[in-house]
Amino acid sequence: MASVTPPSRMVVAAALWLAHLTGAVWAQQLPETVTGFAQVYDGVTFDLIESGSRYRTVTRVRLESVEACEIRQKAKLAGFDWPCGVVAAAWLVSSTMSRPVECRPTRILKGGGYWAQCFVENRDIGAEGIRVGMYVLAAPAGEVALPRYSELEENARQDREGLWSSEFMMPADWRRANGSYNPLAPSR
Repeated sequence: MASVTPPSRMVVAAALWLAHLTGAVWAQQLPETVTGFAQVYDGVTFDLIESGSRYRTVTRVRLESVEACEIRQKAKLAGFDWPCGVVAAAWLVSSTMSRPVECRPTRILKGGGYWAQCFVENRDIGAEGIRVGMYVLAAPAGEVALPRYSELEENARQDREGLWSSEFMMPADWRRANGSYNPLAPSR
Protein backbone atom coordinates (compact mmCIF):
# COMPACT_ATOMS: atom_id res chain seq x y z
CA MET A 1 0.00 0.00 0.00
CA ALA A 2 1.41 3.38 -0.99
CA SER A 3 1.84 6.04 1.65
CA VAL A 4 -0.20 9.16 1.22
CA THR A 5 1.17 12.58 2.14
CA PRO A 6 -1.25 14.33 4.47
CA PRO A 7 -2.98 17.31 2.84
CA SER A 8 -1.36 19.74 5.27
CA ARG A 9 2.14 18.77 4.04
CA MET A 10 1.07 19.14 0.41
CA VAL A 11 -0.39 22.56 1.14
CA VAL A 12 2.78 23.64 2.94
CA ALA A 13 4.98 22.32 0.11
CA ALA A 14 2.85 24.10 -2.50
CA ALA A 15 2.94 27.33 -0.48
CA LEU A 16 6.73 27.17 -0.13
CA TRP A 17 7.13 26.50 -3.85
CA LEU A 18 4.80 29.39 -4.69
CA ALA A 19 6.63 31.73 -2.28
CA HIS A 20 9.95 30.75 -3.88
CA LEU A 21 8.57 31.31 -7.37
CA THR A 22 6.92 34.61 -6.41
CA GLY A 23 10.12 35.80 -4.72
CA ALA A 24 12.14 35.05 -7.86
CA VAL A 25 9.63 36.93 -10.02
CA TRP A 26 9.48 39.80 -7.50
CA ALA A 27 13.29 40.15 -7.54
CA GLN A 28 13.30 40.20 -11.34
CA GLN A 29 10.94 43.20 -11.29
CA LEU A 30 13.71 45.49 -10.00
CA PRO A 31 15.60 46.98 -12.92
CA GLU A 32 19.32 47.61 -12.48
CA THR A 33 18.84 51.34 -13.14
CA VAL A 34 16.19 53.83 -14.20
CA THR A 35 17.24 57.14 -15.67
CA GLY A 36 15.43 60.34 -16.54
CA PHE A 37 14.69 63.85 -15.36
CA ALA A 38 13.15 64.52 -11.95
CA GLN A 39 9.81 66.19 -11.32
CA VAL A 40 9.99 66.83 -7.56
CA TYR A 41 7.01 66.55 -5.16
CA ASP A 42 8.75 66.77 -1.81
CA GLY A 43 12.24 66.58 -0.35
CA VAL A 44 12.73 62.89 -1.13
CA THR A 45 10.07 61.94 -3.72
CA PHE A 46 9.95 62.63 -7.43
CA ASP A 47 8.75 61.25 -10.72
CA LEU A 48 11.57 60.17 -12.98
CA ILE A 49 10.56 61.09 -16.52
CA GLU A 50 12.22 59.36 -19.45
CA SER A 51 11.28 60.45 -22.94
CA GLY A 52 11.68 57.76 -25.55
CA SER A 53 11.30 58.13 -29.27
CA ARG A 54 7.52 57.62 -29.12
CA TYR A 55 6.50 57.37 -25.48
CA ARG A 56 7.24 59.04 -22.20
CA THR A 57 7.83 56.79 -19.18
CA VAL A 58 7.13 58.09 -15.68
CA THR A 59 8.44 56.21 -12.64
CA ARG A 60 7.80 57.30 -9.04
CA VAL A 61 11.02 57.26 -6.97
CA ARG A 62 11.58 57.76 -3.26
CA LEU A 63 15.16 58.10 -2.02
CA GLU A 64 16.35 55.13 0.02
CA SER A 65 17.29 55.43 3.72
CA VAL A 66 16.49 59.15 4.08
CA GLU A 67 13.60 61.42 5.04
CA ALA A 68 13.08 65.16 4.80
CA CYS A 69 10.60 67.46 6.47
CA GLU A 70 7.13 67.21 4.99
CA ILE A 71 6.08 70.05 2.66
CA ARG A 72 3.83 71.61 5.33
CA GLN A 73 6.36 71.07 8.15
CA LYS A 74 8.32 73.87 9.83
CA ALA A 75 11.42 74.02 12.01
CA LYS A 76 12.36 76.76 14.48
CA LEU A 77 15.63 78.70 14.41
CA ALA A 78 16.37 81.56 16.82
CA GLY A 79 12.66 81.79 17.68
CA PHE A 80 11.48 81.97 14.05
CA ASP A 81 9.70 79.31 12.02
CA TRP A 82 11.18 78.34 8.68
CA PRO A 83 9.55 76.01 6.12
CA CYS A 84 11.96 73.06 6.33
CA GLY A 85 9.77 70.91 4.04
CA VAL A 86 9.65 73.52 1.29
CA VAL A 87 13.40 74.16 1.66
CA ALA A 88 14.14 70.41 1.36
CA ALA A 89 12.00 70.17 -1.79
CA ALA A 90 13.72 73.25 -3.25
CA TRP A 91 17.10 71.73 -2.44
CA LEU A 92 16.15 68.54 -4.33
CA VAL A 93 14.87 70.58 -7.28
CA SER A 94 18.12 72.57 -7.47
CA SER A 95 20.17 69.35 -7.16
CA THR A 96 18.37 67.64 -10.05
CA MET A 97 17.07 70.40 -12.33
CA SER A 98 17.80 69.86 -16.03
CA ARG A 99 20.25 67.04 -15.28
CA PRO A 100 19.78 63.33 -15.85
CA VAL A 101 19.14 61.38 -12.64
CA GLU A 102 20.23 57.74 -12.46
CA CYS A 103 18.50 55.63 -9.84
CA ARG A 104 19.37 52.13 -8.64
CA PRO A 105 16.16 50.60 -7.27
CA THR A 106 16.43 48.83 -3.92
CA ARG A 107 12.80 47.75 -3.43
CA ILE A 108 9.27 48.26 -4.73
CA LEU A 109 7.40 51.36 -3.56
CA LYS A 110 3.84 50.75 -2.36
CA GLY A 111 1.53 52.12 -5.05
CA GLY A 112 4.12 51.70 -7.81
CA GLY A 113 7.64 52.87 -8.43
CA TYR A 114 10.79 52.25 -6.44
CA TRP A 115 12.78 53.11 -3.38
CA ALA A 116 16.20 53.86 -4.85
CA GLN A 117 19.67 55.23 -4.38
CA CYS A 118 19.94 58.03 -6.94
CA PHE A 119 22.80 59.92 -8.52
CA VAL A 120 23.30 63.14 -10.45
CA GLU A 121 26.67 63.40 -12.19
CA ASN A 122 27.87 60.40 -10.09
CA ARG A 123 26.97 62.25 -6.86
CA ASP A 124 24.72 60.35 -4.42
CA ILE A 125 21.74 62.66 -3.80
CA GLY A 126 20.79 61.01 -0.50
CA ALA A 127 24.33 61.22 0.87
CA GLU A 128 24.63 64.85 -0.19
CA GLY A 129 21.27 65.72 1.41
CA ILE A 130 22.36 64.17 4.69
CA ARG A 131 25.74 65.94 4.52
CA VAL A 132 24.13 69.39 4.19
CA GLY A 133 21.44 68.66 6.79
CA MET A 134 18.44 68.51 4.44
CA TYR A 135 17.78 64.82 5.23
CA VAL A 136 17.72 62.59 8.28
CA LEU A 137 18.34 58.85 8.32
CA ALA A 138 15.31 56.63 7.86
CA ALA A 139 16.44 53.05 7.29
CA PRO A 140 13.63 50.47 7.11
CA ALA A 141 12.94 48.60 10.37
CA GLY A 142 15.55 45.94 10.96
CA GLU A 143 17.87 47.25 8.24
CA VAL A 144 20.90 49.48 8.28
CA ALA A 145 21.18 52.70 6.29
CA LEU A 146 23.17 52.82 3.08
CA PRO A 147 26.97 52.92 3.62
CA ARG A 148 28.40 56.23 4.92
CA TYR A 149 24.96 57.71 5.66
CA SER A 150 25.24 57.35 9.46
CA GLU A 151 28.65 59.00 9.52
CA LEU A 152 27.44 61.86 7.30
CA GLU A 153 24.44 62.47 9.55
CA GLU A 154 26.62 62.51 12.67
CA ASN A 155 28.94 65.08 11.03
CA ALA A 156 25.96 67.26 9.99
CA ARG A 157 24.59 67.05 13.53
CA GLN A 158 27.91 68.06 15.09
CA ASP A 159 28.40 70.90 12.58
CA ARG A 160 24.76 72.02 13.07
CA GLU A 161 24.08 71.89 9.31
CA GLY A 162 20.59 72.49 7.91
CA LEU A 163 17.92 70.92 10.11
CA TRP A 164 20.45 70.26 12.84
CA SER A 165 20.82 74.03 13.37
CA SER A 166 17.16 74.16 14.37
CA GLU A 167 14.52 72.66 16.60
CA PHE A 168 12.41 70.26 14.55
CA MET A 169 10.23 67.20 14.85
CA MET A 170 11.47 64.08 13.08
CA PRO A 171 9.48 63.72 9.83
CA ALA A 172 7.90 60.37 10.80
CA ASP A 173 6.72 61.82 14.12
CA TRP A 174 5.41 64.94 12.37
CA ARG A 175 3.41 62.79 9.90
CA ARG A 176 1.87 60.80 12.76
CA ALA A 177 0.80 64.05 14.45
CA ASN A 178 -0.24 66.03 11.34
CA GLY A 179 -0.92 63.60 8.49
CA SER A 180 0.93 63.22 5.23
CA TYR A 181 -1.15 65.40 2.91
CA ASN A 182 1.13 67.02 0.33
CA PRO A 183 -0.55 69.70 -1.81
CA LEU A 184 2.19 69.32 -4.45
CA ALA A 185 1.85 65.57 -4.99
CA PRO A 186 -0.22 64.43 -7.96
CA SER A 187 -3.02 62.00 -7.14
CA ARG A 188 -2.42 58.50 -8.43
